[in-house]
Amino acid sequence: MTRTTGLLLLLFALRPLPAAAASGAGKAGGEFLRILQSPRAVAMGETGAGAYGDLLGALSLNPAALARTPYKEAAFTYNSWLEGIASQQAAYAHPLKYGVAAASLLVLSVPSIDGYNNSGAAAGQVDAGDLAAGLSYAARVTGPWQDARSGLFAGATLKYARERLDGVAAGAALADAGALWIQRNSLGTLALGLSAQSVGGGFKFDTETDPAPSVYRAGASFIFVVAGDPITLTADVKKPEYSASAWGAGAEYQVWRMLSVRAGYLSGQDLGGGFRLGGGVALKLLQFDYSLSSYGKFGPAHRFSLSYKFDKPVAVTQHLSLEQEQARQKTEFARTLMKESRYYEAVLELNGALQLDPGSREALDLLRKARALVGDSR
Repeated sequence: MTRTTGLLLLLFALRPLPAAAASGAGKAGGEFLRILQSPRAVAMGETGAGAYGDLLGALSLNPAALARTPYKEAAFTYNSWLEGIASQQAAYAHPLKYGVAAASLLVLSVPSIDGYNNSGAAAGQVDAGDLAAGLSYAARVTGPWQDARSGLFAGATLKYARERLDGVAAGAALADAGALWIQRNSLGTLALGLSAQSVGGGFKFDTETDPAPSVYRAGASFIFVVAGDPITLTADVKKPEYSASAWGAGAEYQVWRMLSVRAGYLSGQDLGGGFRLGGGVALKLLQFDYSLSSYGKFGPAHRFSLSYKFDKPVAVTQHLSLEQEQARQKTEFARTLMKESRYYEAVLELNGALQLDPGSREALDLLRKARALVGDSR
């Protein structure tokens, strides 16, 4: 396969076709929006509609997951796709008093290819490229007051996408929407998600309008702790418009929240199905992620991302169990009570914290101080 032939085949897969002549893959416009940019999501079998913890993954799969972003974050990704086609995405998330807002810009570039007229004579180079810009917002809708990380979350993205092929261009206003339910218990954390992506108006080329590249997803994830380190299992089912449904499954193992190892499998794809691999490294404020996926005769695709978290560093500590986190909340509440001279109530809270986490030195030290202050107040 020559480079020009490969590019033409890929452009055929990515470009919209007239509605009267198309059926199946390639019928919708804006197909580039279906290419996932998150290395973490790709390495885990292109799953994540029911998961959280990844800014790029939330923008790619379920905007509701943005609501679990605890601090300001900037992320950049580079996707070395097929036959010289590449994409870059920049995103920024900003927590607000209620919810989280985010903005993103995606650009896909295609190398110039040889053009020919109707008689087969060379007609110079043909250029192509796509871009999409979006604004997102997500917030918790309902959930337990004592655990703001559980409950029902919802989010949406409004975006504008534009395609260009030589001298012809088309744009469309689209929207993403999603919901994510998270339940934490002593066994681990279960999350279930639903999302609809790229829903809206079509792309009009000349006199033909091609529908939006909508994708509907349902996903689940479960996080549990083994030897102090979290393991995440994910599974998704997706149904693109005008294409067959597909499913994916993946796993991630984090060691001290510094090193992540990921693997996944994607089925039901004519191009790009099968096993995927990847990993990540966290160095306090910085997070680097990578994924590798195969596209048969077209070769492998590599995705790289770098994210920077503002305000507070990534915790390089063992993953806390639900009981340990509840004990920490009680300890902080007891500290507030002591500032208000409510020492007896603080003792009760700290006793509860030690029942949940008997090894908490922080709670034990504070309990000794509270008991001494109770005695002094008498």
